[in-house]
Amino acid sequence: MIKSVPRLLIIALLLSGCAGYHIRQGNRLYDDFAYSMAIKEYQKGLSRKEFPNARIKLAESYRKMNDLPRAEEAYAKAIQLPEAQPIYKLHYALILMKNGKYDQAKIYLDQYLSAVPSDVSAGKLRSSCDSISKWLVDSIKYTVQTSALNSGQSNFAPVFYKDGVVFATDRDSKGKTYEWTGRPFLDLYYAKGSPDKGYSSPIGLTGDVNGIYHDGPATFTSKGDTIYFTRNNYIRKKVKESSQEEINLKIYEAIKKDTSWINLKEFAYNSNEYSTGHPTLSSDGNTMYFVSDMPGGLGGSDIYMSQKINGEWDKPVNMGPSINTPYNELFPVVWKDSILYFSSEGHFNFGGLDIFQSIKRSDGWSMARNAGYPLNTSYDDFGIAMNDSGTAGLFSSNRNVLNTTQDNIYSFTVNDLRFTLEGIAVEKASQQPLKDVKIELLNTKTNKKEIAMTGPDGKFNFKLDPESKFSIVGSKDTYFTNTEVVSTMGKKQSENMFVKLKMELERIVVNKPIVLENIYYDLDKHDIRPDAAAGLDKLVSILNDNPGISIELSSHTDSRADDHYNDILSQKRAEAAVNYIIAHGISSSRITAKGYGERQLINRCANDVPCTEEEHQQNRRTEFKVVKMENIKP
Repeated sequence: MIKSVPRLLIIALLLSGCAGYHIRQGNRLYDDFAYSMAIKEYQKGLSRKEFPNARIKLAESYRKMNDLPRAEEAYAKAIQLPEAQPIYKLHYALILMKNGKYDQAKIYLDQYLSAVPSDVSAGKLRSSCDSISKWLVDSIKYTVQTSALNSGQSNFAPVFYKDGVVFATDRDSKGKTYEWTGRPFLDLYYAKGSPDKGYSSPIGLTGDVNGIYHDGPATFTSKGDTIYFTRNNYIRKKVKESSQEEINLKIYEAIKKDTSWINLKEFAYNSNEYSTGHPTLSSDGNTMYFVSDMPGGLGGSDIYMSQKINGEWDKPVNMGPSINTPYNELFPVVWKDSILYFSSEGHFNFGGLDIFQSIKRSDGWSMARNAGYPLNTSYDDFGIAMNDSGTAGLFSSNRNVLNTTQDNIYSFTVNDLRFTLEGIAVEKASQQPLKDVKIELLNTKTNKKEIAMTGPDGKFNFKLDPESKFSIVGSKDTYFTNTEVVSTMGKKQSENMFVKLKMELERIVVNKPIVLENIYYDLDKHDIRPDAAAGLDKLVSILNDNPGISIELSSHTDSRADDHYNDILSQKRAEAAVNYIIAHGISSSRITAKGYGERQLINRCANDVPCTEEEHQQNRRTEFKVVKMENIKP
């Protein structure tokens, strides 16, 4: 037994040395961005011995390849290591969000934010996790379908061109292998057709486009004779590296001759030291929006704008915080010079890249707004192409859960926003449902009217038009008619508006006093104060809604001051209130004024009885009571 120990030690040392070799190979490949190959080396090394930094880099490699299930598994182990920095908890949280595990993501976002509280974008993502259930309600906003353009490889960033679509794809199996993904480099392909009619077999663009490394995505001038596209930084098959030995992206321009693209030219603000890419053009071709991680941005990759002046591109301008965040903004697309679509990791979102839109205004671009579900999901959603009418289009996503490393193109249609008003009519005193209540819905924009009658459950519902205001009038014999207002103005998500309306109806009882709240007067004064007008306006509405009733409006004082004086003061106050109501369109034949002074106290506070100010206030009140009803069944 003792003699076997050296043999076991030798085996252990051999395994350890072998493990170290694979880890070193993995680190070299990792540093060269060859993540698909680095993963294999890390797996071999870690199967023999634990290396904390390699464990972390394995998780990072899966993340960079968008292999979400394996990334989640690897990060779960990596973040337990003492060597794991807070940033890796953020990365784990983002992977959990992409996998739809928002409750778990919140735990690690909280841990990250406790270490880095200044990360505003991470704070937005933490808030997003609490809002997901609300955002997912609007599942009818879009109809999404898988596009026939997909081929089993990655396909993304479609752009409408001529009578078809140009998109980026790695379907060329004969091309060089991109070691980051282990798949071919990207090329630009064209397919004639449409989402409705289908597509012809896609073919690669020819000429100076589609070289030996990445080409795409692209955009075209409105005439279709010039292309601007993204490609790796190389000339004549020779790669140009930055001072950090990185191969960046650049924007190139080419013009069309016959069926080929020629006269390749660099964008003036390309650099070997940072990337530029994802160009999109205004309709006149004189404004370019693009992505760059050039110095001076907000962080990550930002969206910039450059204008062509006298045939030359001017210095790019950062689009600012309404568009950009400290995280990545990518794939801008400008639609009819009025809406900028783009994808972002840093705004409020479902996880990963979400598609956002910003509207051009006279004072700049509006704050970015999430385009919503199901266009956006927990996965990466990006590279949108909208048709001319804004009713349908294409976009890219890795939402195929069977292979999240692969991007696919999807078609979508924008459905009409749907708003449902569900309400219930109840008796005000008992809160019990009221049947046979006539509910009238009036669209104040179109004057279209709809009528419904409540059943025994008191419920009613209507379909509401978008961008409209409505009045809802509930009426029933022997009850006060009630009016409520709802609006769909500015609403961008379909909504069930049940919580907006409970139609409360109060039974009309002749000679029953009803207190008008918040009708106050200055000491010894009878003028209508501005704060009292709101209460009287409510009474005006009641009288307008119930044209068959006549009322007495009464004013009451407390017991302090002389009885005769209080009679005179209360009568003046009642008359002032009645005059206000008549001035607002109510016939004088329907309303009378009566001052009762201190003759109808509602508590013990008579003359010479000690009382608090609150008790005296109860007696200082304005009331009305119905004294006559016409055309109303008893």
